[in-house]
Amino acid sequence: MKILIVEDNVQLIQSVAAACRDKGWEVTLAGTGDQAFDELHMTTFDVICLDVMLPGGMNGFDILEELKRRDQWKAIPVIMMTNLDSEEKTAREIGAADYIVKSNVSLDEIISRIEHVVTVV
Repeated sequence: MKILIVEDNVQLIQSVAAACRDKGWEVTLAGTGDQAFDELHMTTFDVICLDVMLPGGMNGFDILEELKRRDQWKAIPVIMMTNLDSEEKTAREIGAADYIVKSNVSLDEIISRIEHVVTVV
């Protein structure tokens, strides 16, 4: 399985990436929307974990909207990972497959939710 993690929190991104790699998954990391789209143009991913608050001009909702507009990416399940517990409705309306409030879940739960989203799609 190939996962794109778009997150600017270095500690979190390293922890999630290590847990994913322990499962045998291929992990690509991006810290901004521009980096994420660069990776998407080069590789096909099975799932995207996407932070809402990102540096560089595009936030996670901007990225999610663009993903869902494009035929080549709209079928990829996107898990929004954020500390904003008030934006789940918006994320789901745009097309997020899941919404994780990072401060409320363990690393094991994040991995479990990634597995679930991929098996449901």
